[in-house]
Amino acid sequence: MKEIKNILLVEDFSDSAKGIIERLSGLTKYQLNVDWVSNCDLAYSKLSQKHNYHLLITDLQINSEDQHYTIETGEDLIIKLKKLANCPKIIVYSMIDQAAILDLIINIQEVDGYIIKGRRSLEELTNSLPLIFLDSTYYSKKVKTTLNKYRDTFQISKLDRIILKHLYLGYKINELPELLSKKGYKATSQATIENHIRNLKDYFDAKTTIQLVAITKEKKVFMA
Repeated sequence: MKEIKNILLVEDFSDSAKGIIERLSGLTKYQLNVDWVSNCDLAYSKLSQKHNYHLLITDLQINSEDQHYTIETGEDLIIKLKKLANCPKIIVYSMIDQAAILDLIINIQEVDGYIIKGRRSLEELTNSLPLIFLDSTYYSKKVKTTLNKYRDTFQISKLDRIILKHLYLGYKINELPELLSKKGYKATSQATIENHIRNLKDYFDAKTTIQLVAITKEKKVFMA
């Protein structure tokens, strides 16, 4: 008897969802039961309660132009789900390939898979499932290459994210040393913090601190 695996798919375009479901049906190793929802609110409603889903497959960009949703992006959905005790395994299936977002989703939120949409991505998605169900991980070759280059050039640390978040919240640079010290961070003099900000400006090509905060907020480098 085939092992039953229940999957929840978050995809805002019905044709794309049908294509994914049809392709996954070709994986004969398992009996796959795939439920489809078109927005993150519905996905969270299903997964925040008692559920029997083994895997979530979600895009990061969800079209919300026609209606307002509480959870607007796949990133926000993942962050909320990771706080739950019954979070299923997660595969991101998305066109987004920016290094900072990949770093956040893979290294901070620790998703089980990340596949860049493209010519052979449906094949990749199908082939990744046996690995994911065996408690392994799967990341597209482009994801690995991008992250390796990113690590070689610049690493956004947890401290960087904390600094950016508090700048976004309106704190001044000279207020951060005492605040960060109270949070348990060491070596957080004003000169050190200014050096972090200078390096971040260089990496994100920001001319001012305000521009830096705006760019990194848009790229989801930190969560407000």
